[in-house]
Amino acid sequence: MSLRKQTITKMGGFIGKIAGSALIVLFFLNTGKAQDFSYSQVFAHTSTLSPALTGLHNGQFKGSMLFRSQWVKAVDQPFTMGGGYIDLRSKVPFKVTSRDAFGIGLGFVVEKQGLIEYRKNNFNINLAYHKTLDYAGDHVLSAGAQLGFLQNSVGYENITFMDQFDGSGFNLSTSEDLPVNSINSLDFGMGVHYQYTQEENLFSVGLSSFHLNSPDISFNSNDDSTLDETENQLYRKYIGHVFYQVALNRDLALTPRVIGKMQGPHQLYMVGSTARIRLAGGINENALHVGLLLQGGKTFESAFKLHTTTLLVGYEFNAFNLGLSYDVGMVNRYNFKSSPGNFELSLSYFGFLTDNTSMGCPLF
Repeated sequence: MSLRKQTITKMGGFIGKIAGSALIVLFFLNTGKAQDFSYSQVFAHTSTLSPALTGLHNGQFKGSMLFRSQWVKAVDQPFTMGGGYIDLRSKVPFKVTSRDAFGIGLGFVVEKQGLIEYRKNNFNINLAYHKTLDYAGDHVLSAGAQLGFLQNSVGYENITFMDQFDGSGFNLSTSEDLPVNSINSLDFGMGVHYQYTQEENLFSVGLSSFHLNSPDISFNSNDDSTLDETENQLYRKYIGHVFYQVALNRDLALTPRVIGKMQGPHQLYMVGSTARIRLAGGINENALHVGLLLQGGKTFESAFKLHTTTLLVGYEFNAFNLGLSYDVGMVNRYNFKSSPGNFELSLSYFGFLTDNTSMGCPLF
């Protein structure tokens, strides 16, 4: 076999491994402007939904963790996301505003995808003020702001070029002029929210906006050594949500919800409901949660279509909550046939609850 054929043969295996990962990463990096990934258990990590939800629960603090695995078999290195969040709620120390409260929270999200190890690290600080509109405190209007720090990076360790091939392997150094592989930027967001509580029933509606400053996440734009300066700004993202938590009886409550996300030409909608089934009451309050959600959307090059069905199951034990969701693909464009689906796992804890249940705040 000639050296040229050996080279092509050896490179073929490598190209096959990174092709799927590279195409997916390039889609997000090179479509002119980028978009965010999305999560199914949106209320488990509220800093990704709205900063106005910071401290909006019936505990003094909340801590949560969320993990998502996507495209498990579609590519060699699937997309994974891990995040954590903690917030504190406190009364306003003035008599005239004694029924008001404020919240402060810290959150982080780490996303990783592909053999080239594209990483997106997001650390954010959230502040919110919750203003009661009536004496009983049933009507609450909230406003919040978010300051974020973004870091985007890509690993060159798993990338090889033709000039590195020495006849037996990719053992030589490359003369390719590569841009910087890590960039940092600031990010800003804000949100407003209204809720009405009547006994165990709760109505909630909110609007939020992220990436108000449209941060540039292009690797080339920060490197003076490259001739091609391109911009890859994050589109501003707008999120609206509405849900109604209704107690049908002492042991069964439903929470139908609608969530819409718009980011540039991309749109994503989630419609469905969760059900809370009380298993035991009192001090050791525990309940089972089950849910069914439909997700659909459109991109700059496709019309609106349903693409996933989300099955959710959760267990609530007093202040602890464990949730597991599974996204079943409905069209190959979003979930490949060879993929078993997308898994998402959440764990949350509410500290010093005002009653024996964390109802009053969405869990998943």
